[in-house]
Amino acid sequence: RNSMADGVRMNEDASADGPDDETEEICEQRIYGCDTIQEAALLLELPQVCAATAQVLFHRFYARRSFRRHDVRHVAMGVLFLATKVEECPRRIRDLLNVFNALFQYREGGVDALVPVDIHSERYANQKAIVVNMEQVILKELGFILYTEHPHKFILNYVKLICTDPAVEKPLAQKAWNTINDSARTPLCLQFPPEVICCAAISMAARLLRLSLPAQPPWWEVFEVSKADIDRVCEDMCKLYNRPKAEYKRLRRQ
Repeated sequence: RNSMADGVRMNEDASADGPDDETEEICEQRIYGCDTIQEAALLLELPQVCAATAQVLFHRFYARRSFRRHDVRHVAMGVLFLATKVEECPRRIRDLLNVFNALFQYREGGVDALVPVDIHSERYANQKAIVVNMEQVILKELGFILYTEHPHKFILNYVKLICTDPAVEKPLAQKAWNTINDSARTPLCLQFPPEVICCAAISMAARLLRLSLPAQPPWWEVFEVSKADIDRVCEDMCKLYNRPKAEYKRLRRQ
C-alpha cells in the first residue's frame, strides 16, 4: 500500500524542514515535479511502472520534508534514479542527467537553449553529486521502505468484470489508465488505496466515453470501494484538470 502506514506519516509538527501546507505555490511545484518525472521517464524509455514508483516516492518524501528546503528538480532526479533500481530497469546516471538537463533547458529557453552536458566538466560532477546525495537523503527519509502498489495493476481485471460489451473494454481501460497516470501528479496515492483510485479512474473514463456501468448492484461495491471515496478522488482530479500548466519556481525558505 502507498498510505502513510508505509512509514511516510505526515509530521504533525510542521518544523522548519517538515511538510508544507498545500498552498497554491506548493501545489504547482508538486505538479511540476511529477510532470518532469513523467517526461524524463518517457525520454529514458522507462516502463510506466517506473515513472509511477518515482512519483509515489516523490510524494512520500514531501509528506515529510519541505518543498522550500529541497529543490523539486533535485528530488525529481533522485526519485527517478532510485525507481530505476527498485523496478530493475537501471539507467546510467549520465543518461539521466542528460535527459533532465535537456528538459530544464527546453522549458527555460526552448530548443535554442539546449546545450549537452560535458561529462568532463565541473558542472556535470556537481550535478552527479546532487543526484547521488539526493538518493541517499530520500532512502534515509523513507526508512528504506520503497514498496509501492499501483492502481494500474487492477485496471484490466476490473474492466473485464464490469464491462458488459467487449467492444468497449479496450477504450475504457485505456482512458482509465491515462487518468491513473494523471492522478500521480497529486498526493492521492498517500490518501487512498490503489483500488479506490482505480475505480475513480474507471468512473471518470466511463463518463468521458458516455458508458453506463452496472448499477444493480452498484459496480464499485464488487471491489469493496465506497462511492464517497470515488467522488473525492474524482473531485481532486477535476481540480487538477482545470489547472494551467505548472511552471518551476524557486521557493523561498521561511
